[in-house]
Amino acid sequence: MKVKLKVNIIVAFSALLIATVSIIFFYTQKQTTTGVDQITQDLVSTVTKNVSEEAISFLKPAVQITTNLTQNSSRLQSSLKHSDSLETHFEVHALDMLKMYPQISGIFVGDEQGRFLFAKQIREGKAGIKVIDPTGELLTKFMNLLEEKGLQDLNIIGDENAGAIVNSFWKNLNAAGELSEIRLNKDDNYDPRLRPWYQGAQKAEKIFWTNTYIFFTAQKPGITVAEPYFNAFGDLIGVVGVDIELDQLSVFLEDQQVGKGGLVFIFDKEGKVIAFPEIKLMKMENEKMRPLQFTELDFPSVQKAINNYFETGELSFTVTENGINYFSVFTPFPSNFGKDWLIGIVVPEDDFIGFFKEMQTGIVLISLCVLLVSIGIAWWLSNSISRPIERITEEQKRIEGMNLDGEFNIDSSITEVEALSHGMVAMRNSLKAFQSYIPAELVRQLIQQGEGATLGGRERTLSILFADISNFTTISENMAPEPLMLQLSEYLGMLADTIRFNHGTVDKYLGDGVMAFWGAPVPSEQHAIHACQAALNCSKGIQEMNRSWELKGKRPFWSRFGIHTGVTLVGNLGSQSRMNYTVVGDSVNLASRLEGVNKIYKTEIIVSSDTRDAAEKEFLFRPLGSVAVKGKKQEVEIYELVESITQATEEQIQFSGDFTAALSLFQNGDFFEAKKLFSMIGDQNPTDHPTKIYIEKCLEKEGSGISSN
Repeated sequence: MKVKLKVNIIVAFSALLIATVSIIFFYTQKQTTTGVDQITQDLVSTVTKNVSEEAISFLKPAVQITTNLTQNSSRLQSSLKHSDSLETHFEVHALDMLKMYPQISGIFVGDEQGRFLFAKQIREGKAGIKVIDPTGELLTKFMNLLEEKGLQDLNIIGDENAGAIVNSFWKNLNAAGELSEIRLNKDDNYDPRLRPWYQGAQKAEKIFWTNTYIFFTAQKPGITVAEPYFNAFGDLIGVVGVDIELDQLSVFLEDQQVGKGGLVFIFDKEGKVIAFPEIKLMKMENEKMRPLQFTELDFPSVQKAINNYFETGELSFTVTENGINYFSVFTPFPSNFGKDWLIGIVVPEDDFIGFFKEMQTGIVLISLCVLLVSIGIAWWLSNSISRPIERITEEQKRIEGMNLDGEFNIDSSITEVEALSHGMVAMRNSLKAFQSYIPAELVRQLIQQGEGATLGGRERTLSILFADISNFTTISENMAPEPLMLQLSEYLGMLADTIRFNHGTVDKYLGDGVMAFWGAPVPSEQHAIHACQAALNCSKGIQEMNRSWELKGKRPFWSRFGIHTGVTLVGNLGSQSRMNYTVVGDSVNLASRLEGVNKIYKTEIIVSSDTRDAAEKEFLFRPLGSVAVKGKKQEVEIYELVESITQATEEQIQFSGDFTAALSLFQNGDFFEAKKLFSMIGDQNPTDHPTKIYIEKCLEKEGSGISSN
């Protein structure tokens, strides 16, 4: 077994380190564990007390509001009797309280005659006052008052003269507290005397907390604090109520942070969830809403904690879920609260005792520091020898993968390491110099595929592309050599980058042309699609370059592309002293011939039927018929690559479809109809050369009297 030098030096020190740390760790563990449990319980109890006080403070204003209002029953009754006025004592007080306590969603009062006043904060500082008068007389008085005050032009929603009794209406106020609109309700069947809050307070004859129910107006789950008020003879006059929407209580609980991952929630002794951070508290069942049960919470640790509370009655304990310990503490609300509610806190143990664990870690680190000085010396000595060698090894692996970018330099006081470093740099620079002549990406792929530098090849189905500049001879005769070479290099660089970006391999540069292929050395089922996309991208790249060149006074280049998909021999061709990873065979020749066919049709990209069949789901092709290609006994069906399906315009699709239909007529011998359709296409596309060719062919066929293909 071979062991590194650095390991041999450090092993002895590591053994001593482990022994020392172990002794210190177990000693401190014994000393601190005893006190951790008690400290943790005290800490959780303190947090629980704070949260309990905050939760009660959250609900307490509701009790204070009902008490303050019921202490002056005469004003309440005056507000109910004279709610036809623009502003009553109840409205002023209620709206002030709504602004002061955002957790309060509504304040209201109802009496034994069925009259009802309801103040509600709506949104963005706006508020509304709902008035219910079973007799409907208050609305008439209120409308008369508006006219007296010159407010008869207020926006009134609803028709008080439609026949039905308008027994309730809303007085909506804007953000400035001014009356902005009146909303009328006909036959409002809301009777405060029949609501749970009214009947509960009437029966209790004191402050009453309702169970969770759906608010009539807001249609949200909530609870109501209600308090009755009586006349001098002890007879019930009415009930004042304050609504607290439970989602507001849940929002409050979201802000109560207990540790990093603790949860604070409220539930009752029946297991109903009263408030819980970030969840909906009601569930639809049999077309009715009901409160969630704790067993329906998506928090296993909370479920387990509440279930343990119901089974044991313990108020403080630890539960384990998924290997994590959770402190669980439950605190009942005070007995004078009026509801059997409990505040629950479930928090991961590490949120509280993590500090002590960190302290233990710190003690271990202190112990480590005692030995680190000596270990550091040993580490430095071993590193001064091993690290340069490791870096040289890493650089060797990078060179094996043909990753030659970046800088590499090692300064070492050891002569042998310095010499090895200089040799590696020289080899790296030599390979980097030849990288411009050898496609590094191709070499990297060959290495990854396990293909070495050995002569030979194998047959594969590939897609081959040839690209050439149109009229390059004429262009070269009219340009100086150096500007021509620079412009040609820019052009070829763009083609090569685009081909590589589309997963292709540049085989070779052929003067002003490029030969590339797809599907080797890395196999791909989509090689035809990649080849077609590369040709389209090259075409668009050439257009952009031409626009830039023309602005600089340079001559534009226009390219022709030929693509064929077929079985090809691919591999290392050449001699032992020099070889090239390339493709040869009939498919290569055909791709080259297709590039030349563009001269006849004055097109840009021509593909064979094999390429078209492999990529027809992704691209729009236009059939050009069959051509006789040198070296092929049978004619070859060819297509023009127009555009990708997703990028093709309606005009391109229509044009291709019309041309296909005309070509079909021509191939079926109906030259007269074919000529008519080709002529129509030519009128719409006067620069399209294939259309002109087929019009001439139709005329030739008609002139010769041929009536069939």
